[in-house]
Order: sequence, then structure tokens, then C-alpha cells
Amino acid sequence: MRIKMILLAIAYVAVSAVLLATAYHPQGSGAMQNTDRLAGSSFLVERFAG
Repeated sequence: MRIKMILLAIAYVAVSAVLLATAYHPQGSGAMQNTDRLAGSSFLVERFAG
């Protein structure tokens, strides 16, 4: 039972690492973005900024 739990934990970490690697898309330069917003700006900051 202990070995089964260890293997399950290792498999969980491996699957999580693969999903994170596939979901991560590094940001390109500002010229490559489709909008004219700043790269780090948040929707809420823009929405409620007076």
C-alpha cells in the first residue's frame, strides 16, 4: 500500500509538470501583442482607473 501511494504521488507530480509545461507560453515582445494594452496591465485596473 505504501509503494502504491508513492507511485501515485510520483505520477501526480509528473502529470502536473507536463501540464504546466504545455500550458506555459512565454510572452513575446510588446509589438507581437494583439491589443494596445500594456503587457502587465490588469483589466480591473483599467476598468476602474477613474
